[in-house]
Amino acid sequence: METADAWSAYWTQMGDTGGCLPGAPPAVEAELTRAWAQFAHGFEGGSRLIDLACGTGAVMRSLLRGNRDLDLVGVDYAVLPKSRSKKIRLVGETDISSLPFDDDHFDGLTSQFGVEYADIEACASEMARVAKPGARLRFVIHHADSPIVEQNRRRHAALSAIAGSAIIDMARTAATQPAGNTAILSQAFSLIARSHPDQPVVREIAAGVDHAIRLSGKKGAAELARIEANLAHECKVLAALLGVAQDEQGISVFADHLALGFECEPARPVRSAGLPMPIAWALSGRRKN
Repeated sequence: METADAWSAYWTQMGDTGGCLPGAPPAVEAELTRAWAQFAHGFEGGSRLIDLACGTGAVMRSLLRGNRDLDLVGVDYAVLPKSRSKKIRLVGETDISSLPFDDDHFDGLTSQFGVEYADIEACASEMARVAKPGARLRFVIHHADSPIVEQNRRRHAALSAIAGSAIIDMARTAATQPAGNTAILSQAFSLIARSHPDQPVVREIAAGVDHAIRLSGKKGAAELARIEANLAHECKVLAALLGVAQDEQGISVFADHLALGFECEPARPVRSAGLPMPIAWALSGRRKN
């Protein structure tokens, strides 16, 4: 499965109000929303901003809380649902390395847990091309030490254990013989649950599989196919997240690639009350004149 397909499925499932940080506590989402609203205060009415790897527009919705007079467009390489906001334009199936906009077009560039998925070395010059001289940049990037990244690492391990087992195949057999013995299937889920005791998703999938078996027939088969597809999609998305989370060396290299077109401040860790480790890196700068 291609990563773009997995993200397309993810954003379809999340809908146009979904966030872009799987597993984040509400306090973290609220803190990031406030930070983006504050960033928006610094722009004049009518300023054009582009949100890179935008998903369904979480950052842009936060920007509008701080400044209702912005002209906002978001791009993402996934297929995106249509935005319900008249103030937000979403452009899906678009690679950041080839943006469909004129030179010197935008007053600001933003991204939250998105731009790090791109090949920054290949995309940095394109970002600079579409930015006006002096355009402001603000990226929020996954931190390798984030407790949210760690939480998703554990979730990925649990989901991968299910995906790599014979559970779905066993369930398909059981669905064709609803009166049959499902003890082996239950034992398989129990073993995975014991190996991943902090992951309720194992029990959730077990309940879904049990429901599909009870449906039996074509309905049961369709439900199992849906569970299997969602499992594959989420494994792909979480693997991508874990692969792009940046440590101190990684964020330094990331900033170095931007340096040809932007003057960036040193990346700073973003912290949230009640969490011992940083939740992200914040990278700010301006387009060189």
